[in-house]
Amino acid sequence: MKTETLEKALKVADKIAEVEETNAISFYEPYEYQKNFHEARDNNGRLARQRLLMAANKTGKTFCGAAELAIHLTGRYPDWWRGTRFPGPIQAWAAGDTSYNTRDIVQAELLGEPGDEENFGKGAIPKDAIGKTERQPGIPNAYQSLLVKHASGRNSKLYFKSYEQGRKAWMGKAVDVTWLDEEPPQEIYSQALRAALKTGGLVYMTFTPESGMTQVIAQFMNNLQPHQQIFNATWDD
Repeated sequence: MKTETLEKALKVADKIAEVEETNAISFYEPYEYQKNFHEARDNNGRLARQRLLMAANKTGKTFCGAAELAIHLTGRYPDWWRGTRFPGPIQAWAAGDTSYNTRDIVQAELLGEPGDEENFGKGAIPKDAIGKTERQPGIPNAYQSLLVKHASGRNSKLYFKSYEQGRKAWMGKAVDVTWLDEEPPQEIYSQALRAALKTGGLVYMTFTPESGMTQVIAQFMNNLQPHQQIFNATWDD
């Protein structure tokens, strides 16, 4: 009898763990700096449309970016959310510096470890919201795009990109949200802003500064513009 009770308890524990692993944003409790980043307002008190989070490695900056994107894609805004809300499905970009890093870092945070079927759906996007996927040609276990089920009953669409694709690959598209993980070249950041300009959308970056005072960093640190905000985070945060 005790054995049967133990087995039932273990099954329940496994089920709870699976629910948590495949619905990460439902259990997301942001650190104070992460919450401030999501809710950032510019110097005029308006929600900031361009944001930069510069943080130390292993502080949760990348998952912070992934969680926000998953929330916008699904429309599953938590009760504590005070940031930008989109009324319906969105079009979004998520990008890293190379196609392989986009797969291994950005895609992994959003969907789970690439190439591991058991971990698919254990990223920031809930497994039950992941719809049709399209593979990235020439990059094993990488996705080019996917549909995400939105709370409205319709679909958002997410495109994976990389900086190494060059400026032309970023031209001509209007998107609602762009998440840039790792610092982009100025020409890529400019294209992301142009894509958001058409929709009044968001562009946010999460990275550890490793190249000194670049043009991208300088405009946030030395010449902050309307709709912009910058955050720093260390292990203490």
